[in-house]
Amino acid sequence: MDITERVELVTEGAQEIVMEQELWGLLQRKERPRAYVGYEPSGFVHIGWLIITRKLKQLLDADFEVIVLLADWHAFINDKYGGDMERIKTCGKYFMECYRAYGLGTEIDSGRLKFMWASDLADRAQYWETVLRVAKSASLSRIRRAMTIMGRKEDEADADSSKFIYPSMQAADIFDMGIDLAIGGTDQRHAHMLARDVAEKLGREKPIALHTPLLSSLSKSGRMEMASTSSGGLDHDALAKRLEEDIPLLIKNGRLSGDTRDLITGLSSMSPEKRHKALEVLLAGRRRVGGKAPIYNILQKDANAMDSVTEPMEIKGIERTLNLARSELLDYLGIDEDPEEASDEKMSKSDPDSGIFLHDSPDDIRRKLKKAWCPEGVPDNPVMDICAHIVFPFKGQLRIERPEKWGGNVSFSSMEELRSAFVNKEVHPQDLKKAVSELLISILDPLRKYFENNPGAIAGLSHIKKQ
Repeated sequence: MDITERVELVTEGAQEIVMEQELWGLLQRKERPRAYVGYEPSGFVHIGWLIITRKLKQLLDADFEVIVLLADWHAFINDKYGGDMERIKTCGKYFMECYRAYGLGTEIDSGRLKFMWASDLADRAQYWETVLRVAKSASLSRIRRAMTIMGRKEDEADADSSKFIYPSMQAADIFDMGIDLAIGGTDQRHAHMLARDVAEKLGREKPIALHTPLLSSLSKSGRMEMASTSSGGLDHDALAKRLEEDIPLLIKNGRLSGDTRDLITGLSSMSPEKRHKALEVLLAGRRRVGGKAPIYNILQKDANAMDSVTEPMEIKGIERTLNLARSELLDYLGIDEDPEEASDEKMSKSDPDSGIFLHDSPDDIRRKLKKAWCPEGVPDNPVMDICAHIVFPFKGQLRIERPEKWGGNVSFSSMEELRSAFVNKEVHPQDLKKAVSELLISILDPLRKYFENNPGAIAGLSHIKKQ
């Protein structure tokens, strides 16, 4: 394979590469460059992972050495799994299995695709020297701007000063591993640019940065997130258990509103089973349990008291109290979910149907896509994103089967053709969703079978969810 072919393979499907002329120079002077992608082990993997993993396979085909950094210490700093390192490690082992499920076992066994733990890097004094040198080469405001790589806002580090270390660590990872090409979604751009900015000051080579598109949440916009449960979203069961352990402290916590403390006091007198279910449902932002009893009743000492509440103003007041309690309790747990981000315009992490995961059943995939935001004639939507970044790259075409009275079967060989037809309302959203559902089921089938045939590969992570 000549250099032109290698460059085309590396850049195909990338949203951005900084800088492409540097890539040409790299391939001219290095026979086997080193690339890496870093992941916080933080939950079950969603289908957006396929985009970067396909790129890793292309890099391997272009004769790169590829490293997947299992960023356990980064996950600890970012409060994943409540900072429980044992659980984070368990999730990291599951991540390794995902690459075998994808079909990269030969590359792993040959050593061309390697896994490294951030904790192994952190065991050496030289690594921390690099972290400090990065930090000394960047202003505080520059570090703040890079906070977005953690899925956080610039001002959120004020609550936990460890968050300031994270960007410098990520840049140090690149230098410490001798990386030529750093890969990530567009959300990782700030970290890669930080490494490029400080490289000259540290006497290091600037890493080339390649960024792949992010997959939209099915709910409307925002991005898909990894999830601590296989059905997506926050692990409300685990969070409820953490709150139950702290109920005596919560009742006396002066940072909580009086209404929230009164609510917790009322919950403390309930049976453990009913208390746990009420907290779980409250944190999920729902008002019903198992499709039956309204949460209003569960959260009252007198279960019949709320049955007589019919006045809209009374109901609005109760809703405000519950919403405030949910917000304050999530904040107590160290989970940010501000009202704007939880609105329809951004993905709510508590929505179990906002993403599709590698382990979702065919029925779950069909159900989730059936509900996905996909207005007729509006091409910038989550379902079309899946077509652009997964369906066409993996399948090469999209075939929609429909009755003759609705135009009959139709096939598209490019995203441009599909987009034009959708804009002109020649393709109905429901027909598109059905076709995409079946193609996703087909794409994920080998991974699903791998985990069915190797139940131990996912058992540890599934056990975390049940704890």
